[in-house]
Amino acid sequence: MDPYRTVIIAGGDGSLAGGYNVLAGRDGVALGYLPAGFGNATARLLRMPVDPVTLSAVLAAGDARPVDLVDVGGRLALFAGAGWDAVVAHRYAMAGARKTLGWGVSIARSLPDLARRFPVAVEADGEVVFEGPMEMLVVGTTPWYGRGLLVNPGAVHAEGRLTARVYPGPLPGFALEAVRWMRGRPPHAAPITAQSIVLRSSDGRPLPVQADGDAQGEREEWGFLIRPAAIQLIGRW
Repeated sequence: MDPYRTVIIAGGDGSLAGGYNVLAGRDGVALGYLPAGFGNATARLLRMPVDPVTLSAVLAAGDARPVDLVDVGGRLALFAGAGWDAVVAHRYAMAGARKTLGWGVSIARSLPDLARRFPVAVEADGEVVFEGPMEMLVVGTTPWYGRGLLVNPGAVHAEGRLTARVYPGPLPGFALEAVRWMRGRPPHAAPITAQSIVLRSSDGRPLPVQADGDAQGEREEWGFLIRPAAIQLIGRW
């Protein structure tokens, strides 16, 4: 039996994901979150307040509910991305994760990569739903990316399914989608719902992937699986 019933993590989405991977499957253990990172996408899902007194009260109340996660090659996360955003995440980490400045520099250095789209095939529950070049694939159980970007609307944390979107590009269309994310408007890319998503390279080019903002490496094939009610998260539900 675990000696503690509540664990609080201070950090960003990646730090919180470390808690998922340690605590998943441990009955009766709730995970709380002090948003102290750069992206803090999970703070929007949990509706965590900015005011420290109110935030402390939410954590003390301990209203923990089951949250579905996505299994990304064995790592649990709320959201994952393949393609260009994973390229940015890798450069951000390699540059020392220097918050706004580091993120801006990483994006600027990754802009030429938008011209080199990834030829892929995407399967949802065994059925091919997309074939062609893409800039980015997102998969998760939350609509939010870091800094409040509405990248995957319709994704939900408690329905036992993944929501995915393929952003095929090219650059002009992808830029317009990014503007919609920043304005909180639904993207044009259609949602894909499934229990499992498989992403394959069509030309042997390795595909970079990030999970909760942390680079996970490159492979020619990735699998994304739903893990229903994998963790108990405290929030302002």
